[in-house]
Amino acid sequence: MTVTPATDDLSDVLERLRWSVGGYRKETLRGSERRVVGGTGMRFHFVAEGGLDVRGTANTRLGTGDFLLLPRGGEHTLIARGGTVLHTGDLEAASPNAGRVAAVMPEMLIACCLSVREPVVAAVIDGMAFEACGDRPGSRSVVSQLANVLTAAAIRRWVESDCGSLPLLTVPLRDAEVGRALEAIHEAPGSPWTVETLARVALASRSAFAKRFRDVVGESPARYLARIRMEQAKRLLTDRTSVAEVAVRLGYGSEAAFSRAFRRNAGVPPTQWRQGDNGWSAPPA
Repeated sequence: MTVTPATDDLSDVLERLRWSVGGYRKETLRGSERRVVGGTGMRFHFVAEGGLDVRGTANTRLGTGDFLLLPRGGEHTLIARGGTVLHTGDLEAASPNAGRVAAVMPEMLIACCLSVREPVVAAVIDGMAFEACGDRPGSRSVVSQLANVLTAAAIRRWVESDCGSLPLLTVPLRDAEVGRALEAIHEAPGSPWTVETLARVALASRSAFAKRFRDVVGESPARYLARIRMEQAKRLLTDRTSVAEVAVRLGYGSEAAFSRAFRRNAGVPPTQWRQGDNGWSAPPA
């Protein structure tokens, strides 16, 4: 039987992404054991058994079979919920396109139940662990190739679950100028961005940039920036960051201005959202 892979937009994106792996390891954590992970590079965590609470740049809870990708890294703490088997490592862009696409990803990409939804993942993870433990020639390259399969499966799951935007991932591949502006927003959402300053980053005139941004992204630069800031605000609030500090870090002129913007977005003030109206329960300290 001959199988012809389907051609689609996501395949076009994934075929242009290449990653190399550094610092890959498989480890077993005891219940309540903590690991502090630093660095600014991209990092992934896959929970083969057990569960993890993640705090820091990312705040989330992972169960067996869940995959977490942190495109911009950042210091965070892993807390095991019972005995946990973890596969983790650093990813580096091995192609220019990989770096451009990673720059427009959210700070935290989660593919829940990845090993269930993608049957190939269990074999890929086992293969990575086997290669990393051996001393065969070419092992590092094989681990990287397997990590490419793992990352592609995770991105597909993320898109299929409606958590991620496929059109957004394609922007850096279709329009380098708008892609530069998106990268700048994601890198520093608290900067005092205006259409004019973003147009300069994109190396375009203000009017041309504003139209191209809306055509390519589907919303205005101001609306997109506000949405990214609110996503970042919710992550900071779950990490017990004060409302005043969140306001400063995200570029609002005052705590009151931030609170008004947050209420427009979330429907409740930031303090009330953090106290439990967010649908998220912080893990115990």
